[in-house]
Amino acid sequence: MTDSQLDPLARPARLDPFSSGTPHFVGLVDTNALMSSIENDCRHGRRSRLLRMSDNGSAVLFAADHVYDEMYERLPRFAKRCKVPLAPLVECFEEVYLPVLRFVALSDLDVPDQQVLAITDPDDVPTGLLAKLVAPCVVFSEDRHLKKPGLAPKEWREAAASAVDIAEGSQDQETTIIVAALPFRLTAELVIFFGRKMGVSPWLLGGILLGAGVLLLQKQDRRKTTTQVAGKVIEAIAIQLADGMAQERRGIESLRDVLLPAPSRPTLRQQVAIALARQPQPLLAAEVHELIYGHFPDEPAVSVQDVRAVLEEGSEFVRVQRYRWQLGREVAPRTR
Repeated sequence: MTDSQLDPLARPARLDPFSSGTPHFVGLVDTNALMSSIENDCRHGRRSRLLRMSDNGSAVLFAADHVYDEMYERLPRFAKRCKVPLAPLVECFEEVYLPVLRFVALSDLDVPDQQVLAITDPDDVPTGLLAKLVAPCVVFSEDRHLKKPGLAPKEWREAAASAVDIAEGSQDQETTIIVAALPFRLTAELVIFFGRKMGVSPWLLGGILLGAGVLLLQKQDRRKTTTQVAGKVIEAIAIQLADGMAQERRGIESLRDVLLPAPSRPTLRQQVAIALARQPQPLLAAEVHELIYGHFPDEPAVSVQDVRAVLEEGSEFVRVQRYRWQLGREVAPRTR
C-alpha cells in the first residue's frame, strides 16, 4: 500500500462529542427541505440524501412539530408547481419519511438567545428553538430566515452530501470488517457443528485441522503460494477500510464547518435534550442523569429528581413505556 492509502487508516475525530458510535450527529429538517427531497425521490426514483444519511442510524433526524401540519398544507400547492402528482408525494412522505423522523413540540420555557431572536419569520422560530435545544446539530433548510442568523448552512444540499459521506464511509468500514471476519466465523461454526455430529470435542477437532494445515504448509511452494494469497487478501481489506475511512473523514471535515455548535453554558433542559437526542431508545430518568454527569462534568451537579422535573415539565420530552423518556414523538399518517 502507498502512504496515501495508509494515511486514512487513522480514525477521524468524532463530529459530535456527545455521540458515541451511532448516531454520528443530529440533523434537523424543515418543510422546504423535506418537500424538495420528496420531489427528488418521486421524480428521479432514487433515495434522497436525507434518507441516505439516516441509514443504519448514522444520523438521527428531528423536525419541529409544526412541520408535520405544514407538509399536508403545502404539498397540494407544491405538487402543482413541481408537476409531480400529489398522491405519490403524500405516499412518499407518509411511508418513507415519517418513519425516520421524530417531531418535537417546542415549549417556551427557555429564554431565546440572539440567533433565535434574529429570526424574522415566526414560522421558523420553532426550528430555531429546537436547533438551540439539541445543538451541536445541522439544520437542513433553504429558508433565508434560518440562514441569515447562522442557524442553517448556506447550501443545505452540500451539507447533506457530506452527511451521506459519513454514513456511507462508516457503513463501508463495518461491512468490510464483517466480510473479513466471515471465513473465520464460518470455520469455527463448522468445527463446532462437525464436532457435535462426530461426538468429538470442537477443541480436539480444531487442533487436528490446524495440525493438518501445518503439515500441508511444510512444502516451500505451498507456503509461498499461501503467503502471496493471504497478502493480497489483507491488502485488499486494508485498501477497502482506508477508502471507507477517507470518505468518512471528508464528510466529517466538511460538516464540521456548518455544524451549529453546542451551547457554552447549557441549561439543564438543554443538557437533557442533548442527551436524549442521541439515544436510539427511550431512557429512564436515572439513565439521562448518568449521561448528563458524563457529558457535562464542569456544570453544576444536579439530582435525578431535577432531571425528572425537567422531563415532566417540557413538551419536548415524551413519556414512553411509563417510566422512559425520549425527545420528540413518532407520528402516523394523517387520517383522511
